[in-house]
Amino acid sequence: MNLARPVLLLCAALWFGTAATVLAKDPPAKTAAPETITIPFAPPIDAPLTYRLRFERKRESGDSVIEVDQRLTFAKTESGYALTLEPLSIGMAGQRLELADKRVLDDIPPALRIYLLPVVIELDATGEMVRMRNWEAMQESLRDMPEATGRLSGRPVNEGALAAMRSVLEPYINSTAEQAPALMIRGWPAMLGYGGGQFVSGAVAEGDVEIATPFSPTPIPAVSQGSVTRTREGNISLVQTTRIDPEVMRMLMLGVIERMRTQAAWKGTGEPANEIRGLEVTDEIGLTLDPVTGLPIIGHTKRLTSVTTPTGSQVGGEITTITRIAP
Repeated sequence: MNLARPVLLLCAALWFGTAATVLAKDPPAKTAAPETITIPFAPPIDAPLTYRLRFERKRESGDSVIEVDQRLTFAKTESGYALTLEPLSIGMAGQRLELADKRVLDDIPPALRIYLLPVVIELDATGEMVRMRNWEAMQESLRDMPEATGRLSGRPVNEGALAAMRSVLEPYINSTAEQAPALMIRGWPAMLGYGGGQFVSGAVAEGDVEIATPFSPTPIPAVSQGSVTRTREGNISLVQTTRIDPEVMRMLMLGVIERMRTQAAWKGTGEPANEIRGLEVTDEIGLTLDPVTGLPIIGHTKRLTSVTTPTGSQVGGEITTITRIAP
């Protein structure tokens, strides 16, 4: 879910629209007027940039970390930009795969190899991702993914596990090329798309918003709060917190489980409504943006999840950190 741009820009609009002057009884002391910060979006054209993406997943069963080095190249189009994302290497569990080595890709099944190849995303003039090119090829690989993943294990195929994976992938397979970037691209949808936004430095904006998701035919409600400031180095700092309505999120999850049950992919012994009594999701975004290009120097997104069951609460989290490493 790409929460960042529509949420924060709406909050900024609400702040500008409702801010009012409070008259003091005594003459006010002269103070500097708050700075109005306009976020640019002017990426370098045909000049590759290298970033490191770090994905951390925190669970009670243990933490996992994956690092991906990625090359970004922007090209100008009539309506905005075309962004090529090219994975360079993947590191996990003390090992690193250099994707420039053809032998590495040759060892990966074709149905999975496509996720390690460059992809091109169309952006509008603000930098927001609006469409994935060649989405049809990615859809075909998603259809083949359950069987390809099953063959990697070298063990007999678990039909229940395959049915569960198909159920989870179904909303992605049925999505459009316009929906695909928010669903398939890790990290970047929340880091881009702020170009042209105007904010009063330090002002906290809050608003009720709706978030589109492939798991629901209608948007789900959330509350978002955010602010923009200027750092000492002259960069632009953006922070935002979004909390999704807990009961709506719980009902959404129960709907997903019910679909899995109809496909014999849910192995729970009890009723899901009794086993999942509460579900809370909070998203946090923190960005330091280049004041000239509007691209992130460093940024992070954090999703905190709390699930309440009859035996207690389980808390987990996913943290994505993006750091520019060259040039």
